[in-house]
Amino acid sequence: MRSEKDHAWEEGASPLLPLTPFLRTSEAGGGGGVRQEKKGGQRALEAKGPAGAPPVRLCVPVVEESARRARGVYLRAARKGCWAELRLDYLEQVDLRRLLGTLPGPVVVTNRHPAEGGRWRGEEAARLKVLEEALAFRPTCVDVEWRTEAGWRRELAAAKGPTRLILSWHDFSGTPEESVLLAQWEAMLAAEADILKMVTLARTPEDNLRVLGLIPRARAAGREIIAFCLGPAGTWSRVAAAFLGSYLTYAPFHRKGASAPGQLTVNEVRRIWRLLRW
Repeated sequence: MRSEKDHAWEEGASPLLPLTPFLRTSEAGGGGGVRQEKKGGQRALEAKGPAGAPPVRLCVPVVEESARRARGVYLRAARKGCWAELRLDYLEQVDLRRLLGTLPGPVVVTNRHPAEGGRWRGEEAARLKVLEEALAFRPTCVDVEWRTEAGWRRELAAAKGPTRLILSWHDFSGTPEESVLLAQWEAMLAAEADILKMVTLARTPEDNLRVLGLIPRARAAGREIIAFCLGPAGTWSRVAAAFLGSYLTYAPFHRKGASAPGQLTVNEVRRIWRLLRW
């Protein structure tokens, strides 16, 4: 069991506090049917930098094994003005009503495939069914892997309602050459999705540049994208991605809450933003 003492989060402080002059209150989730809790609800905050800069959205991964604790982290993220990513594949038992019965803040529902860093232990059909059932609660976003059968993805896109579909692709072996990366980008661009997510493992500084280069490409095409690199060599790309316009950047409240290698904590991101005066 994790303790609140495991991390140094400052209670009552917003992860965007250093950016107070640039903050604006936005509709939580920007189109995902988010309902406010009667008590303790808070609309998500987007950090606004210099004129013309894209908003910065901070998303806390929720990797708890019990629905009760997962709900607690989600509520905490909402209180801090953050998004939350509910990783259903970490749960011992999925209880969607407990997790999503009310939506205090913007939330991404993910049930990650084992080949892409997930911990789902059941059959593939059962994994997909959970995502289908999650749509009934109208989460802000649902994350679906590119590797998932294309016909099923199209059916989900047709049934998603106000929920936004994130189409994700991960390469944990490294970062492909630019020609391969762009071919993957073009293929995903043609698929039905509201937001594309392309993440690779960085082994060299140059790997980060190839992946980050997808962000201005997406913006020029009028598409939303989440793009950065994994691993120690890719940590800095998570900060740069937000500044370039990546739709989300992920940061746990503490190290044990990380869902992927190379993630900075919420406090670390805050310190970097303060240093850069964003």
